[in-house]
Amino acid sequence: MNYGSKPKMVLFDVGGTLFEDGKCYPLEGLAKLRLLAKNPEATTDERLFQLWEEYMDEIDVPRKSKSGVGLDIPLCAPLKYAIMHSGLEFDLSTYELEELFDRYNSTREFVPGIRELLSTLENLGIRAAVISNNMMSGESLELAVKHWLPDSKMEFCLTSADLLFTKPFPRIFTAAVGKAHLAPEDCWYCGDGKVPDVDGGSSAGLTPVLIDVKMDSPCEMRFDCAKGEYMTVNSWNVLADHLKTL
Repeated sequence: MNYGSKPKMVLFDVGGTLFEDGKCYPLEGLAKLRLLAKNPEATTDERLFQLWEEYMDEIDVPRKSKSGVGLDIPLCAPLKYAIMHSGLEFDLSTYELEELFDRYNSTREFVPGIRELLSTLENLGIRAAVISNNMMSGESLELAVKHWLPDSKMEFCLTSADLLFTKPFPRIFTAAVGKAHLAPEDCWYCGDGKVPDVDGGSSAGLTPVLIDVKMDSPCEMRFDCAKGEYMTVNSWNVLADHLKTL
């Protein structure tokens, strides 16, 4: 772990890290998509949701790779099934459909300090990107991040749906580092989960930072006997202030 030198890039998780999302209601997202179709009268919200539920129920089994890594089904699969089966037609791309479904199926709030941290990264010349366990494609997630954080300068979004492998599998981290043309030791990874984010990031050679908004102290170093010390903050403002000192 290298918390004493300024990173070249900081990569972020999404849920619980950039945003706090409320409970997901697929019916709400599907209803919005139907209204955006060229022929919304082709089906009903209830029928669309029934098709979604049929598909999701069919694949509701543990999905793992040969080595036991969790796998994600891309969001486009159940969306395309429900849309094609119901006969809806769109002038929108699959990426746009995924983003709109995501936008309207839950509430969304910013994690404390995230806008300030992203502004600090830009001012310090530190690059930013996203690695997320997410059914959305990276391209769709990039549209979502730009919608909610229009001033952010995320270079790319990489999701488990893109590669199938989920965090903490190191290959999703090393793929992102390779895409950025950097070495793992040049990158920090910010997330809200000990196993997927701290363990996953450190296993790939990245320096992890955990956010714990319930923590009383602004910052503390925690210790894991297998992974060593890692930084924990209760707001992203704290990390922004730390980076300014490097």
